[in-house]
Amino acid sequence: MEKNHMRTVTIQRPVVDLKATGAQIKSLRIKSGYTVHDIQAVFGFEYPQAVYAWESGKSIPTIDNLLVLAHLFDAAVEEIVIQRMIEVEVSCVSNKIEKLCNKNCNDCKLRLSA
Repeated sequence: MEKNHMRTVTIQRPVVDLKATGAQIKSLRIKSGYTVHDIQAVFGFEYPQAVYAWESGKSIPTIDNLLVLAHLFDAAVEEIVIQRMIEVEVSCVSNKIEKLCNKNCNDCKLRLSA
């Protein structure tokens, strides 16, 4: 039986860029002619802090709220959510690593390296 050896490679994967997504929400809101208070009213928020938190990149809307924003802004969710790539270290006990880095891997575990 072939002995498995632990291999580690670095790959890139997408993550949500909170600051850029917040700036995009603000830009699309302004372009669409809405105020922060309009968005607050649509979601029924008692205070506008949630909208300000989205726009500053301190938090991100839920998936449901992103769908509402996409409808309001006449934009695809992919236009609202901005992604960036980070490096991830992949440890694998298999000799092949295809699905994650153009080889083959059955028992891979992801660990953030950035």
